[in-house]
Amino acid sequence: MYNFIVQAYALYKGLFYWLSVAGFISNVFVRPIALVLMYALLGRFAGNPVAVQDYVLGVAAYTMVIIVIPGITQSYTYDRGLGTLAFLYASPANRFANFLSRTVFHYPNALLSFATSLITAWLIVGLNFGVVNWAGFIVALLVTAASIAAFGQFLGIFAIIFRDWSNVQTVAVGVLLILTGTIIPLTVFPLGVQEGLKLLPITNGLAAIRDAFTGISLSEISGNILREILTGMVYFAIGYAGFLLFERVAKRRGTLELEAF
Repeated sequence: MYNFIVQAYALYKGLFYWLSVAGFISNVFVRPIALVLMYALLGRFAGNPVAVQDYVLGVAAYTMVIIVIPGITQSYTYDRGLGTLAFLYASPANRFANFLSRTVFHYPNALLSFATSLITAWLIVGLNFGVVNWAGFIVALLVTAASIAAFGQFLGIFAIIFRDWSNVQTVAVGVLLILTGTIIPLTVFPLGVQEGLKLLPITNGLAAIRDAFTGISLSEISGNILREILTGMVYFAIGYAGFLLFERVAKRRGTLELEAF
């Protein structure tokens, strides 16, 4: 376990280029505050308290996306670009431990961003926590953050192949903003499309978070939580399979320093 934590810390510190005081504060705290203010005030001026709450929770979930997914995907790009990935492939190191360790220190950043968003909404627009089912809310939050991290791992393979994490994360965060119910309600889409969108991370977890915030019990939201867990597991498994496949292709073709595909 000690070696795993050391590996996770080394990957985080060495490959997370926002790890400076100014960068960390702006991305984990300032940006969530700005996003919540923008959308919460939009909901307030729309004259609908329910809209304010939905906007806040949706944006809070989205702030986890925009700190975790870029953080993880850039670690793959820089690992390859700086030449450190070659040392992994030349060593007998545990590939699964290396893959898993890339999420460890990004996960708490997601929770910090979410908490910052809620505190901002409480201070600025008077978000009401009076009826929250805290057990269900916390479980749904933890699961959703883990699912986002798993999706980041899945996207990391594309970042490592094409060596450009910024394009990968830009497309991904745009899709998750539009198609997961964070801002645009899923009900505006046809029923068949709605079911397809539930295959994306956040969609089921955010529904559980919103329900728990209104006081609905853990047992009643357990279906959405389980679907979010399954979604995250699938993306994680595909990402790990891709990670192993890339190593095989790179070794066979000798293309680690070139585009592999």
